[in-house]
Amino acid sequence: MTGKPSKLHPRTPHDWEQLIERYYAGETSLREEEELRRYLFSKESGDRYNDTRAVLSFTETGRRIATPRPPMHKSRRVALHTWMSAAACIALVLGGSIAYMTVPRNTCVAYVYGEKQTDPEVVIEQMRQSVSQFASTDDVTVESQLDAIFSPLENQP
Repeated sequence: MTGKPSKLHPRTPHDWEQLIERYYAGETSLREEEELRRYLFSKESGDRYNDTRAVLSFTETGRRIATPRPPMHKSRRVALHTWMSAAACIALVLGGSIAYMTVPRNTCVAYVYGEKQTDPEVVIEQMRQSVSQFASTDDVTVESQLDAIFSPLENQP
């Protein structure tokens, strides 16, 4: 009974063995392979057919991988290409901006009398002049400052 099983005569374990042998020999129809697959992946088959179950899974996976996908319509392909181009442009602009912002630029900038100076020598000279104005004050001590604060009070009648 290796042909079609009927509802009245279900397959016996011997019939399943013969069908498995025919499957390995490549003599089964697609309907028989589907029936075998349903049986082997059901609870009825048990652990006895684990090796055949593995082979069926492997061939099914290969069949799914090898089956070509339906070709994309030209309009979808053009739309996909447009989106990919836009994404690439955005990535390029972002990458360039990030690179520009993170690159160190050793620039000296000072505003002298409202004019921007970027020459390092001019900026350093201006800085020295500003610091020298503060450093050249007379010897200011705490006592002289306190005298300056409280002396007006002593002069009052």
